[in-house]
Amino acid sequence: MKNAPREIRRFGRQLWRLADDWLTGRYRRMVAPDGRLALEGAAFPVRLTMQQRVLSTDYVEAKLHNIQQARQRLENVPVPPGGILSFWRVVGRPTAARGFQPGRSLLGGQLVADYGGGLCQLSGLIYYLSLQAGLEIVERHPHSRDIYQETERYAPLGADATVAYGFKDLRVLNTLSASICFRVSVDAEAIGGSLCCPAAIEPADVEFVRKGEAAGFCTVETRRRLPGEEEFRRLTVSRYRRIAPSAQS
Repeated sequence: MKNAPREIRRFGRQLWRLADDWLTGRYRRMVAPDGRLALEGAAFPVRLTMQQRVLSTDYVEAKLHNIQQARQRLENVPVPPGGILSFWRVVGRPTAARGFQPGRSLLGGQLVADYGGGLCQLSGLIYYLSLQAGLEIVERHPHSRDIYQETERYAPLGADATVAYGFKDLRVLNTLSASICFRVSVDAEAIGGSLCCPAAIEPADVEFVRKGEAAGFCTVETRRRLPGEEEFRRLTVSRYRRIAPSAQS
């Protein structure tokens, strides 16, 4: 098979992750999709909201379709205090058999069509909302390339969270004293996200600071100031390589 080497690497990575999650106790803290529990989350009031525009690309319809598929599995799933939301544990593998379509994905530094393409905008939205809510980011990966011009961005550079099933996940730890859940709205022009919780949430200040560009790379520091704190704290540093405009189609 053409993708056999990648599948072998994916399988090995999944085995390593499963073993590590069991040994560290993370697996037992990860939430799973459950329609009965989602009824509980549906009653949580909205505390934080965010909206991002949808860019017109050759795969925009597949992207919106894939996000809708993921939304059905993710929406209103409660994450209790101390619980971990794993994007892939909840959404599951994006395959044709599970209703996903080939969409634009960044694989190996190249833009290609892959099942579940476009889900990174959804994971990035959850990441950004989680930062604002003061949650702990257990795992997050930036894209390896920056493919957008400044006028095209739907989120600040550094606010992304790429996901690749079996390889890269987005994992968020609920450090609040009450359960949370996420809701998503999708239309042809925008994707909306909400973080919901029975308790009030005072949002944190989040900033993405570019530290300079050199040799085709850009470095961005993600900083956050929680309510009551006087100074911003650096959370992570993301490094991106620029893709030439001719490679972005």
